[in-house]
Amino acid sequence: MLAHERNDYILTKLNAKGCVNVRHLSQELAVSEVTIRRDLEEMEKQGLLIRIHGGAKKNQKTDILSKNDESRMLDRLQLHFEQKNRVCKQAAEFIKDGDCVFLDGGTSIFPMLSYLQTKKIKIVTHSTLIQEHFDSDVAELFAVGGKLIPEYKMAVGPIALETLQRFNFDFAFIGCAGIDLLRHKVYTAEMDTLAVKKQAMQLAQQSYLLIDSSKTKIKGFCSFTDFSRFDGILCDEGVLQEDEELPENFMIAKTE
Repeated sequence: MLAHERNDYILTKLNAKGCVNVRHLSQELAVSEVTIRRDLEEMEKQGLLIRIHGGAKKNQKTDILSKNDESRMLDRLQLHFEQKNRVCKQAAEFIKDGDCVFLDGGTSIFPMLSYLQTKKIKIVTHSTLIQEHFDSDVAELFAVGGKLIPEYKMAVGPIALETLQRFNFDFAFIGCAGIDLLRHKVYTAEMDTLAVKKQAMQLAQQSYLLIDSSKTKIKGFCSFTDFSRFDGILCDEGVLQEDEELPENFMIAKTE
């Protein structure tokens, strides 16, 4: 079992029980106790847990998101929808006719579709949710295929990466599982989505992270980049209530 798979297993256990035991994890995962301790040490550095004698406990200051306990897609679409919609509306204002745009999967990006379908642009996405709801005689949609992750409604893997490599994007709009305002890290809950996000950003002239303020309280088990990699991080005004000072590339979506 790979390290990221062990991490996800540990997070699921923590969410279910609140604490984990090194000896039990070693037996369940068929690895040495030394390996488990090393995993817990690394996860503590990421703020995902707190090590205690003989194991670890859940970090109560942070909600931990793993791929096994995310809410179902349709439920998450409605969660914080007003904030997500406001962020997406402002992000859409950056785009002009003739642009080629990458839209990441996930519910933070999906509301943007309604603001793009009247623009004469090219949309590239691996999100089957966006593909299913696309309905425009003006914009063009290019669907990226690959291995489907049903719970996230997105395609990943070598086929997706090979397809993406053919494009040059004016903008890439990226979603995430959560962020760390102290460490300036951006997290994903699903390891397979990491490569797609990173490649789309590499192929884009400008990259923007779209989040609602609830994401400041969530960490996934895997960080895929840091704040400085984005030209802008768009969020609702709820992020202003945080204690940490916001980096210069944070942008607050306007209220109606």
